[in-house]
Amino acid sequence: MRFHHMAIFVTDIHAATRLWRDVLGFKVIVDRTIPDGDEPGPEVYMYPRLLDDIFKVEGARSKMVLLASEDGALIELQQCEVPRIQKTPPENLRYGHTGIHELGLVVEDIDGWFDKVRAAGYQTQTEYVWTCANIGRSFLFYDADGNMIQLWEPIGAPTWKA
Repeated sequence: MRFHHMAIFVTDIHAATRLWRDVLGFKVIVDRTIPDGDEPGPEVYMYPRLLDDIFKVEGARSKMVLLASEDGALIELQQCEVPRIQKTPPENLRYGHTGIHELGLVVEDIDGWFDKVRAAGYQTQTEYVWTCANIGRSFLFYDADGNMIQLWEPIGAPTWKA
């Protein structure tokens, strides 16, 4: 099994797209509102009955942007219109609550990334890049909705495998 994508639900899809495209360097590969067709088909991502079943509401509708990194990591951004998206309180996005709260990405030049993220106005969890044992250096920052994103630069070759 390998990782396919991460879906991030946001209150402002344009601001979220700017982060992933302009700051983190992902490329937009899909930008549309779903449902985008009446029935399944080769160009249809979601049809009404399927989206209603997934979102568990009648008349489900969402703006969707799919982005890819140079290395093939996929990020799916969703701004739900039906049901209307509600921002999660920041305290529920941090440690101490269940759920997936941290998206980690491997980068090179962690110090350069730290400077770039802070220069773009994003809040970091710490005022510095930190070291984890002898395996890597890292920092966490928050997108506009408070979601935690961790950038990680490994030191040497990874020491764990499946």
